[in-house]
Amino acid sequence: MSNPMTTSTWRRRRDDDRGQALVEFSLALIPFLFMLMAVLDLGRGIYTNNGVAQAAREIARAASVHQCVGPCTTASWSAETTAVFNTQKNLVPGLASTDVTITCVDVTDVAITIAAGESCPHTDYIKVSTSTTFRLVSPLLPVPNPLTVSSTAHVQVP
Repeated sequence: MSNPMTTSTWRRRRDDDRGQALVEFSLALIPFLFMLMAVLDLGRGIYTNNGVAQAAREIARAASVHQCVGPCTTASWSAETTAVFNTQKNLVPGLASTDVTITCVDVTDVAITIAAGESCPHTDYIKVSTSTTFRLVSPLLPVPNPLTVSSTAHVQVP
């Protein structure tokens, strides 16, 4: 039985189609890289969202036990609250002390004015709001860039 594809025919076809694989690879590589960057951005976004929520919970827990005396500003945070914030700052990319607000609120979430030398009453709550800016790596995703990620936590004063 004779082979219809002789060696000379096989070589000729292979030489003619040599650039086809390179063109197909380059056409498939661009969408694949965009999808890969989108998946990485999604993972980073989920990590940042969880980190901001965890930071709000941890800072609220520390601030409820070790309260500020008077209005709660960055300068009047207790050493324990500052230590918890510094730990969370190392875990959450872009978290700064200006992104954290600590207030005393009642059960209806209305802010209570605290006078100098006083602390939040035992029947009320410490409310901590945190936020940070998240920047996408993928240039073509249809979401605002940069994106603000924020979270709020309430802890009753013990």
